[in-house]
Amino acid sequence: MKNKNEKINRVLKIIFKIILISILLFLMIQHFVGATTLENTKLVTGTENLVNAIIKWLVGIGITVCGGYFIYYVYCLKTNDEGERRRNIQNIKTTLISMVLITTGLALIDAILSFYK
Repeated sequence: MKNKNEKINRVLKIIFKIILISILLFLMIQHFVGATTLENTKLVTGTENLVNAIIKWLVGIGITVCGGYFIYYVYCLKTNDEGERRRNIQNIKTTLISMVLITTGLALIDAILSFYK
């Protein structure tokens, strides 16, 4: 009987500690973040701004890199023989598909994130 009560007391102490730590963490986060709701926190708005900046940056850099490859392969297409010409045409197709996929993927991510605003 005594052993069973000790186990129950030990479990209750652990549960009490977990609840106390959870409350303290919540109060600390609320204090440091400085808002009453999750949507108004500095952490959430900062993350949204960071994601928007990264998406814009990735679109720009992706299109620039793919555009550079496209121009390079078109130039090589004009100067190479027939064997390399087929390879360059395949590279041009791959580059164009990459441009479309990069733009579409980032636009999809942006559209999904817009539902959380």
